[in-house]
Amino acid sequence: MLTPPPRLTSLLFTPGSRPERFEKAAASGADGIIIDWEDAVPASDKDHVRAEVIAWLSERGRVGTPPFVTAVRINSLRNAHGLADLDALNAVALLLDVVVLPKVESAAEVHQALRKLRGEVRLVCLVETVLGVRHAAEIAAAAPQVAALAFGGFDLSAETGGEPTWDALLWPRTHVVHACAAAGVLALDQPCIALDDSAALTAECERVRALGFAGKLAVHPRQCAVIQTAFQPDAEQVARAKRIVAAVEQAQGNVAVVDGQMIDVPMFRSAQRVLQRAGGGGAS
Repeated sequence: MLTPPPRLTSLLFTPGSRPERFEKAAASGADGIIIDWEDAVPASDKDHVRAEVIAWLSERGRVGTPPFVTAVRINSLRNAHGLADLDALNAVALLLDVVVLPKVESAAEVHQALRKLRGEVRLVCLVETVLGVRHAAEIAAAAPQVAALAFGGFDLSAETGGEPTWDALLWPRTHVVHACAAAGVLALDQPCIALDDSAALTAECERVRALGFAGKLAVHPRQCAVIQTAFQPDAEQVARAKRIVAAVEQAQGNVAVVDGQMIDVPMFRSAQRVLQRAGGGGAS
């Protein structure tokens, strides 16, 4: 049986070509680092960067200390660079917490990755193409190792020729959230590219949290604290969730009432999710 999935509220992309930034990421307030071998590395440098990162991780074991997550975004498995990434990770038996698969379009890609990866590695599958959105449900449910789907609206918009606006991306975002909910995995939102606008980042977090997203990817260390705060339930929400969980447990199968309101199963589950986001699952 797999261990419980790690906390993934905020994951910070860091170029694989910048190992001097790896340890700094662990101090950013993020839940983990995504060492990027895909978009952040030119094709001409991919072999060199891959070898350097593997040497760095082989020597140190990981970035930071648990529960900080060490992840690598490999290249798409539909090209030679991605296959080489997978073979390299398999050859050195590098035990990562998470491997991020870009532009996933089928459950077959999930299975392909898992045949090569070792240990209890989790997968975050980026859904950022038309086919990826279409097959989001099967990707989310492909294997127990899938911890999350991450929505990528910029690549999707580039493919469709649309604009990456809120309204234009609302349907695919919602579709990804529903696929994740059905499979019982997390939904993560794309990075905010307004690096110096914390208000814009907070607004994005609040809107996607309302849809059901559990976290958001980051591309700059200063974004991580904003993301963590935006996805953290406030004191009133936590207090009510604790009352709901306590009342249901005390009712032992009978009707539970909190603040004059009858509590049904969906409300109980929502309360449990609030407490999980807050860092505790109990009613105490």
